[in-house]
Amino acid sequence: LAQAICAFSVWAPVLLVPQSVLAGQPFQSAMSSASVNDAPTWQRLLDAMREEGIGWSYFGKFLADVATVPCVRARMDMHSFVTGFVGVSGREVLGAHRCCTCEEVVEKVCGKGNFTGLAGKVAIVTGASNGLGLENARCLMKYGCHVVWAVRSLGKAEAALKGLEAREGKFHGKATILRIELSDLTTIKPFVEAFLALNLPLHYLICNAGIMAPTEWIPSPQGFELMFATNNLSHFLLTELLMPRMEETAKIAEVRIVVLSSVAGACCRSVDPDMLPCPREKYHEFAEYGVTKALDCLHAQHLQRQLEGKNIVACAVHPGIIGTGLGQGNQGLTSFLYGGAVMSIFRKSVEKGAATTLHCALSPEVAGQVRGGASFFFNCAPQAPLNAMSPGLGADVAERCYARMLELARPYM
Repeated sequence: LAQAICAFSVWAPVLLVPQSVLAGQPFQSAMSSASVNDAPTWQRLLDAMREEGIGWSYFGKFLADVATVPCVRARMDMHSFVTGFVGVSGREVLGAHRCCTCEEVVEKVCGKGNFTGLAGKVAIVTGASNGLGLENARCLMKYGCHVVWAVRSLGKAEAALKGLEAREGKFHGKATILRIELSDLTTIKPFVEAFLALNLPLHYLICNAGIMAPTEWIPSPQGFELMFATNNLSHFLLTELLMPRMEETAKIAEVRIVVLSSVAGACCRSVDPDMLPCPREKYHEFAEYGVTKALDCLHAQHLQRQLEGKNIVACAVHPGIIGTGLGQGNQGLTSFLYGGAVMSIFRKSVEKGAATTLHCALSPEVAGQVRGGASFFFNCAPQAPLNAMSPGLGADVAERCYARMLELARPYM
């Protein structure tokens, strides 16, 4: 099987991928081109076939790595990949008919048209200037919530906010835009200090932002592997520094912490706390992405155990496979996930993908579900966390991961 997969991964690009890509030049699919509607049907079909070829070539190489490379198999093997993908994305598709949009989630909680239903509430959303975070911020503000946009680019966020207001008018909820660079731990404490200076409560912390599968090991400004720094360590530090304010808020109102995980976390076989962050020589883009997403779920599970008895609820969500720009720079993976016809049955719109996040932040039933043992949600419902995310297998691992991240983050507190 491994030999067949390797052969496929070698020959598929030759047969299906344009020579410009093989020569190392970027390939722009007509499927995503602004001029797609101007291209003749045969050209669009050819471009679609080429993008499919790029994606399946990448997937074939990935499966070969999972089957044959020891340092990959330690984190993600064929069994964990298949059971994780089928157990999450497969079940997600079967339940797709029950999916609602993000705005419908808020309407259900507040009442349709009750645009002051979240007045007095305050949320922090990381990565609020695009994709899922922008949709979360839009729906929260529409119903009166004060949303703090935690973003890398103030200009991009301001432009996104102006675009929303141009389409929908002035929101009932306020937007405050504060800068944070999640890959750089030295920006986390200044962000928290700026937030605390606003003298606001904090009802919803939505750890949304992240990156996916850079093709090479890249160091963060502090020398950590970039995905681990961005997806995990920064949100860990942010949560720790904001915890006193959330505990203060919890004395008078319930607080929710929602961490974005992924189906990739369910595909992860195991997480080794002693291997955090991943060393350069052990790096594999998708296996390590799976580790970071499993860590997100383990972090939520640890928080829930740590905060038991307090009025704070923490959980992780899988939003779905959504073409938001996540994974830019990894053409093979993005072609497979977002461009290929085969994967189209698993894809969601941004409006539906953002729904589970706000379901977990707002819906009354979630608190009881989490306190009853739920920790992982998709399709606006609690689901079984699989493989490395399973609480039965990972309780001790979650505590060790917490201790390791605390050790790494302490100098920046």
